Amino acid sequence: MRPLTLLAAIAVASTLAGCVAQPKYNWGNYERSLYSFYKDPAKADELAASLKSVIEESESTTKPVAPGIYAEYGYLLLQQGKSTEAIGMFEKEKTKWPEATHLMNSMIQAASTALKKPTPSKE
Repeated sequence: MRPLTLLAAIAVASTLAGCVAQPKYNWGNYERSLYSFYKDPAKADELAASLKSVIEESESTTKPVAPGIYAEYGYLLLQQGKSTEAIGMFEKEKTKWPEATHLMNSMIQAASTALKKPTPSKE
């Protein structure tokens, strides 16, 4: 094979390989949102909105939610005092990613404990 023909074949193969390698999971804007949150923790609501968007988009398509997205969103909900919703997200993470069962059970227990705590009265 001549060097020029070989080079052209390699170029075509590389191009086709790049077209095939699509991300398996929907990460959405997770990386950028998480980085922004780490730089400014006051942006927790923006991160939560981004995660909710990724989840809703994924659940309406065939591309699955990326590992940890349900758990991350659940944790943010738990921090906002939305324990029941957080438990739902932890359950989804556990169902989708069985290897996370032990951690998710711990998070569910923590969220359940938060539900049982009496709220301080404002008297």
